[in-house]
Amino acid sequence: KAVVSTQSTGISENPVSLTTSAFPHDGTFQKVNATRDLEPLGLHQMILEFTPRAKAKYYEVVEVRTQRSTLHLHLHGSGVEPSLIVSPDSGTLDLGHVMVGEILHGTFTLKNSSEIELQYGISLLSEKSDVVQAFTSPSQIGNCNKTGILPFQCTPHTGSIAAGHTQEITVKFNPDHADTYKDVLIVNLLNQPQETRIEVTGRSWTGSMFVLEGRDPTPSVTLHTLVPKIEDPTAEPEAEEFKGAFWVVFICSLSAPKQTFTESISIGNCRGAGFKPEVANSKDKAAKPTGDFAFDPLKGDYGPLVKALVINPQKGSVESCASTPVIFQFTPPKEMAEVGSRIQFNTMLTLKGETVEQYRVNFVAEIVK
Repeated sequence: KAVVSTQSTGISENPVSLTTSAFPHDGTFQKVNATRDLEPLGLHQMILEFTPRAKAKYYEVVEVRTQRSTLHLHLHGSGVEPSLIVSPDSGTLDLGHVMVGEILHGTFTLKNSSEIELQYGISLLSEKSDVVQAFTSPSQIGNCNKTGILPFQCTPHTGSIAAGHTQEITVKFNPDHADTYKDVLIVNLLNQPQETRIEVTGRSWTGSMFVLEGRDPTPSVTLHTLVPKIEDPTAEPEAEEFKGAFWVVFICSLSAPKQTFTESISIGNCRGAGFKPEVANSKDKAAKPTGDFAFDPLKGDYGPLVKALVINPQKGSVESCASTPVIFQFTPPKEMAEVGSRIQFNTMLTLKGETVEQYRVNFVAEIVK
């Protein structure tokens, strides 16, 4: 809505009675205050409100009457629709990967494509009340920082954008533990019911090197190896001094002999993606060294599986803020010719970046029709 005022000045030495004709019934133009008589040489301010119902031009004539004369007040107004273009228009903003304790920045833009200035406000879905979150899909809000501080913050979160201008919004991602984070940014315009939502995601790691796209075997059944493992009941279990484990699953359909089946993972390096809080405002960028990875060869105990699996590349380097694919090619040996055969074998992956970490790589191969 728009509010304007007009002023009537009395030039008579006697009181003057003021009245007005009826305003439109649809409420497009309305008189906010009451009409009062003019005192001798006095002033009267009439406050008018314009509330358009659609994007159109409006025109009305209102009469302001006294006992001796009539003033025709011509009212003009144009209804405009607020229009805000959010980029990226996909509705998602992936900030990528960063080490725990570092800050990573991303941006999106708001463009005012309407004819008037727009006032906006940005909030996070995780900031809403528990009642609002109860009606929200759990997948829209991810993990929170253990400190209670929001992992995502927007700057500036409120402001105004002139007609035809653009405002860049900075999103800060500051995780305090290794996990996958997500939230929803809600962009509102002042006095408008519509809102725009942007799903923001980010992932953090304890070290600079990480592995993506490993998966669990499904269904979960007993796994067997080609080589029986003889266990010593008196021996103590070996301590597992590796970071974790992931799975590479081959589903093999042997319609022809010597078929090769391929799976892949990605190894990434997030060193240099973010900044430590104490140097976040520094102009000096941190060094961005590469990271290294290496897969151990399969142990000879696996027999024919040693030649059945090819890892390409078996070792290599990953540039900072990048990732590289690793291809696993598996050619089932003749010992697996029977449908329903299912075996498991493994090796170790060493990642050298900000820290040195080892992962157990579990391979599962199953013969199907």
